[in-house]
Amino acid sequence: MHKRILNWYLSRECVPYWYVLAADCLIVLASGLMAYAIGHGAAYMVVNFGTLLQSLLLYLLCFVVGFRALRTYSGIIRDTSMADLIRVTAALAIGVVLVMGMRVVMHTDDWLMPLRLRDLLLLTLIAALGMCGLRVVAKEMYDIYLRNYSGGGAYGLNSNDLLDMELNELLPRHPIHVDISAISDAMKDRSLMVTGAAGSIGSELSRMLAGYHPSELVLIDQAETPLHDLCLHMQREHPEVKCHCIVTSVCHSNRMDDVMRRYKPEIIFHAAAYKHVPMMEDNPEESVLNNVDGTCKLARLAVKHGVRKFIMISTDKAVNPTSVMGCSKRICEIFCQSLNNTPEAAGTQFITTRFGNVLGSNGSVIPIFREQIRRGGPVCVTHPDIIRYFMLIPEACRLVLQAAIIGRGGEIFCFDMGEPVRIADLATRMIELSGKHNIKIEFTGLRPGEKLYEELLTDDETVLPTRHPKIKIAKVRNIDFESARREIDNLIAAARTYNTDATLRLMHRIVPEYRHPDTDACALKQQKEAAPIGPMPGLAFHHIANK
Repeated sequence: MHKRILNWYLSRECVPYWYVLAADCLIVLASGLMAYAIGHGAAYMVVNFGTLLQSLLLYLLCFVVGFRALRTYSGIIRDTSMADLIRVTAALAIGVVLVMGMRVVMHTDDWLMPLRLRDLLLLTLIAALGMCGLRVVAKEMYDIYLRNYSGGGAYGLNSNDLLDMELNELLPRHPIHVDISAISDAMKDRSLMVTGAAGSIGSELSRMLAGYHPSELVLIDQAETPLHDLCLHMQREHPEVKCHCIVTSVCHSNRMDDVMRRYKPEIIFHAAAYKHVPMMEDNPEESVLNNVDGTCKLARLAVKHGVRKFIMISTDKAVNPTSVMGCSKRICEIFCQSLNNTPEAAGTQFITTRFGNVLGSNGSVIPIFREQIRRGGPVCVTHPDIIRYFMLIPEACRLVLQAAIIGRGGEIFCFDMGEPVRIADLATRMIELSGKHNIKIEFTGLRPGEKLYEELLTDDETVLPTRHPKIKIAKVRNIDFESARREIDNLIAAARTYNTDATLRLMHRIVPEYRHPDTDACALKQQKEAAPIGPMPGLAFHHIANK
């Protein structure tokens, strides 16, 4: 543990934080000299410079304690907010209190140059102005650079150059740390499979997994061109990894059976799914046939071939779903959870990870807004009050890997997504970043199946902590697998007939909390028809406003 901490503090990733801490320490020392010069005269300060510097260096340790306690150095300076400035001031106040305590307990005035309380308060004021000023000026200079010196504003850059800069600007967050050593030990020398490997989450997961030296890496996707691009990346960056890129759909049972028999994956990361809410509203049967049927087939094959862990990527849209896509993912959760509790699946651990929107992923608002800004606007937002939880792609993938080693089977892991973000604020910040101030925001109205806000838990779910502060376990009701399987098989059979009414009616039957414009009519039909099976125990949830 101590070795991992030491390695982190000495790593290249940590260098920017050392720079910020060093700058803050120099500001405190300079503020002390300036405060003493103001209080006693510059000439007296120069004469006693050596003794005074010794006192300030000792007292600096007290301020460093304050910086460490409130982590004033851990943020990205160009993303400074008012909360960061308040934290800087509070850290300085902690330092002053500790200095006063040192003077009383250790009688430092007897063997160091005395500093009056007035000197300390003036030091604190000057240091606060200096440290806050450094952060504000750095942020403003960065914005000026983007607007005036980056090829006609930030949006004069190409999309690849923009992405990292853009995401850090739009979603300032503290870095999320995971247990790299434990993840590496769990993945090393194992055969790993990623479905949906050419997608945003799948491709990032694949790149991360390749760095942990698996014995084989099997990448599955039906999108030929992006999968080919990923294969070229693997050949270039990880030539030592045995990487197999297979163009197919997880719905093709025979093909997937042959792949799993050949490569014998020990861990499967299932990221393949149709995810666009409006598209699935117009194609509910395809949502069922791809998301639900594909997951069920893959999960059964995982049991058949003795896969150790099956990690399914879900979404916050599965909680109290109002969309076909969200409901289909909730059904996938139900199947995997209930299958995990059966005797025949005892050798396979089914783990679900649930998180919100991923900034920068294919089809996310970032590239859409960016293109609208480049065209001169307007930037289209569905509703002025719509909010979403956001996470960066690498953050989400790191937490998926952490959940994979924490999970023991049957859990739904919810990730701490931070504070929700107003989409209108996101659009405003992107317009500011572009330097084009004449672009307007246009509100177009909520799309079918779209919520004003997303939820991560239902009210019947409680959350348990894990050893990682950003990962919680959602405790949900146990569901009988046989009942779930019969209902889901009926749903898939209905979807294959492309009977939309029957498909929606059965989705609502499996997930009663599903709310869709047609579900009230579907529910009424259900009451009038003879139910082929009794109600499934443990599937009903109440609606909440748990944001």
